[in-house]
Amino acid sequence: MPANDVTQAPIYHSLVQEHGDVLATARKAAEETRQTAQDVLDFSTPPRLDVPAEAVS
Repeated sequence: MPANDVTQAPIYHSLVQEHGDVLATARKAAEETRQTAQDVLDFSTPPRLDVPAEAVS
């Protein structure tokens, strides 16, 4: 049974009402973590260093 097939699991709706949609929250957290890891591990361009204006002369 697919995880998103709620026709076979009527208890799912009551659990979502009681506890929130934990699966959707976990999916969102996983996507944010994946994006952060991708950004951190992207070595295609050098990181931009912010240098204060008064340090540049």
